[in-house]
Amino acid sequence: MKYLLLSLLLSLNLWAKTHNLKEIEAMPSSYARDYYIWRFISEKKTSKKEALQAYKLIKRENYKLKKAIHKKLGYTPHTDKKNSKRDPKNFIIYPATASKKSKKELKRLYRKIKKQGKYSDTLKVMSADEPFKVLSKQKASIQCYIFNGVTSKYRKKYFNKAFSPQQLELLIHEKQFNQTIYKVVTTHALQKIKESLVFLIKDNNLNFESNFLLAMNALEFKNPEVALNFLKIARRKTDYQKKLDQIDFWNYLITKDKKYLEQLLKSYDINIYTLRARDILNKPYPKVVIPKFPFKKIEGFDITNPIDWEKLKIEMKKNPKNLEKLAQKYKSSETLGIYCYIKEKESKYKTPYYPMPYPIAMYGLSKERKALLYAIAKQESRFIPASVSSAYALGMMQIMPFLIKHLSKERGKKIDLDEIFNPYTAINYANQHLNYLNKWLYHPLFIAYAYNGGIGFTRRTLRSSHLFKNGEYEPYLSMELIDYKETREYGKRVLANYVLYLNLLGGQIKVSDLLKSLVYPSQTDRFRK
Repeated sequence: MKYLLLSLLLSLNLWAKTHNLKEIEAMPSSYARDYYIWRFISEKKTSKKEALQAYKLIKRENYKLKKAIHKKLGYTPHTDKKNSKRDPKNFIIYPATASKKSKKELKRLYRKIKKQGKYSDTLKVMSADEPFKVLSKQKASIQCYIFNGVTSKYRKKYFNKAFSPQQLELLIHEKQFNQTIYKVVTTHALQKIKESLVFLIKDNNLNFESNFLLAMNALEFKNPEVALNFLKIARRKTDYQKKLDQIDFWNYLITKDKKYLEQLLKSYDINIYTLRARDILNKPYPKVVIPKFPFKKIEGFDITNPIDWEKLKIEMKKNPKNLEKLAQKYKSSETLGIYCYIKEKESKYKTPYYPMPYPIAMYGLSKERKALLYAIAKQESRFIPASVSSAYALGMMQIMPFLIKHLSKERGKKIDLDEIFNPYTAINYANQHLNYLNKWLYHPLFIAYAYNGGIGFTRRTLRSSHLFKNGEYEPYLSMELIDYKETREYGKRVLANYVLYLNLLGGQIKVSDLLKSLVYPSQTDRFRK
């Protein structure tokens, strides 16, 4: 088996080399090209002129690109092509910057700019003796801008005051208030301002997430009537199936009316809400498609080449009616993920595909570990070996460059980052990382949090005073109040994937059992006592 795996690893034509400027220019605009621009700029042999030319081609700036170009040029060039007209009398100081200054410094600075005939909404508010009182008298857009922009520490110290009804009447029509609600509801320390968000209203201009979070906030303050009202409004704000399932499940939790569970049985989406509904009603889990194909070499396509993948995505976008025919081309064990990606897209994501590619890479692992690796890979990349994210998480398992280097250092070897586009290497490295996470975390949900948001984030979350404790709506309420949206939704998806995959691999587990154990530290993690 070992020799067969080695043979497969060597058979992959890994696309790992430094690309010159001409080759980069020929690549389609994408995060994959940005990744190669980043690598090109970081090369010692790249001239300043070439680096600047390459930087002008980027799809999106990020920290890595800015750091690399600043190191090469000594400054960061502006790529924003918009000619923004700014009031010269407006003294620009960002709330986050002002948050780090003392009240004395802010007062002195505010007096100085006023003498110069300038103004600053930020300084006007933050230099005041009672910042929240002055904040509440500003335009709704200014209130949100400052509230959202200050540090969490500043917000807790100066802005933990109740919104007045008059203030809320203005704020609920301001788009930026969506972000304000998110910051308030997911910050347990802001109890005074959180409580002021428990109110009844017929409708508002807020988005789905804000109305849903306001419902969760109302439940924290034991007001189910207000929660149901916000859930009703939230339902009108979406047609996305998973969100509708979320609403139905919470309506059931609050009312105990089984009609909502029956509604969840009709959903085509597989998520923790639909799986839990099936457990309560003692119904089997939904059937999924598990395609298996023999190996077939796909001519003109290298699964380890991110640019080949980008070109295929462009082809899918240009010919949406040709997806079925396109999928047939990729009926191979080597491109199983790509086949399923296209087929799900063709079905408008109403047909669930749960492929299990590259089984040899998982030889010798437990069913639980295989299920976890598959669950993560499905959520991270949908099994696309050459995936590149906007932050340059790489490969099928979407591992960050710094972590790839750390893991390779633990092995005592050097690795070119492009090697992680080999799915066998990606699985191997991800498994190594999971070994570390398993030293602290035993539950798939918490492992998913750590895989996506980091071990530090997960430790802080689990050690917080209010999450994953015994309570009427637990552990569901805690899962909805995780203060990092991407990680919150990621964890729920991975958990559902894990349950499906473990059952497909011969394990017998229900999502209900995993959910119940979340409030018991001895069964889930080493961070809580």
